Amino acid sequence: MTKLRVQSFTAFIPAPGQEQRIPTYGSGKRPQSDLEALAKQEPNSYIRVVKPQFLDPAIEQGTDQFYDASKSHLDQLIQSESLLTLTDAMFLYEQQQPGIAPLRGIVLAVGAENCADGSVKKHENVLQSKAGRLVKHIAVLKSISEPVLLTQKLPESIKSWLHEPRETVALVENTDVFGFVHRIWLLSEEEQQRIVEGFGGLDSLYIADGHHRVAGVSQYLTESGNPGNHGLMSLVMDQDDLLIKSFHRVIKGFDACDIESYLKDNGVEYRKVVDLSSNPLPEKNQAMAITAEGSYIFSLGEVRAEDNAVEQLEVSRVESGIIKSVFGIENTSNDPRISFMRGDTPLVQMKSMIAQGDCCCVFVLPANSFQQVEAVADQQLTMPPKSTWVEPKLLTGFLSQRFD
Repeated sequence: MTKLRVQSFTAFIPAPGQEQRIPTYGSGKRPQSDLEALAKQEPNSYIRVVKPQFLDPAIEQGTDQFYDASKSHLDQLIQSESLLTLTDAMFLYEQQQPGIAPLRGIVLAVGAENCADGSVKKHENVLQSKAGRLVKHIAVLKSISEPVLLTQKLPESIKSWLHEPRETVALVENTDVFGFVHRIWLLSEEEQQRIVEGFGGLDSLYIADGHHRVAGVSQYLTESGNPGNHGLMSLVMDQDDLLIKSFHRVIKGFDACDIESYLKDNGVEYRKVVDLSSNPLPEKNQAMAITAEGSYIFSLGEVRAEDNAVEQLEVSRVESGIIKSVFGIENTSNDPRISFMRGDTPLVQMKSMIAQGDCCCVFVLPANSFQQVEAVADQQLTMPPKSTWVEPKLLTGFLSQRFD
């Protein structure tokens, strides 16, 4: 591994008056129907840049028409001065959600060589076809529309500075459709130097979200012939400040599922849950099954020392154990009888889905700790599909990188 290199970068930000018009969540956070409506209603929305087919269904993703339309929308934002350019920039980013402390991190560029040599550690597989389309998109636009999310145990000097109250007004502020407030402050040269020096003591970073963007940007920079002049725009947060939620497993296509008999027959310790309204959740080494017959929190036992980091995950033990034994589902990545549900879905909503016949069982899992994710990355393994939902989720077009 080479030394971790961080630097400033050239950024696009919304101009004054455009803070609520340009940024948007993508299809991973909002329904496609909402984004199609937004593309038609808001001419300055960045969704037109990243998803021009939402405005014109005749456009096919990955075609020359797609890239030409995308570039045309970005050029319009630049030429109308709806987007402003800042050079040699680093930022403090803050996301404020109701009921929790603000989520804060530093937006900077990480050297392309660090993405290539393993200093930026991954825990997910990358689809080459998807990464290839992203490389083409970056090459056409000469920009990328949102930072990747990286994490590590940050030096105490950086972490304490990161959480100091800001007395100045944010450079850009946006309140999204969920009521979350996003803010950035431009860092001074003195603050940037402090960041560079503090990061000099780190030898690696972990990808929390954005594996395809890491692959796409690093490939683009390498193929550009001057990767040392740029880096990968990244929001870097201390690992203890991330919000990690689980993905649950939804089973359908079965008339009934007698989970309680399986638990009894196999000597699994469990307890029946009668009231789901208080949202009781499983803890470490536990899982929960919600069925029409009843709901159960059951033990997965202690992990075995001889198992690798993936095999020790609660999701892996549920998939290879009860899901395989009761339902015969062996490959959860492509079996149509299993789907995935975000971990912030209320349990009563899951029960309602079962009552309506949408599914027969939901397996509720505890959120992975980032230490578990790190262990998978350190062993150069891959997390099971849909294992973690990491926040903060970032707005597209709120803060973009420009490659000169």
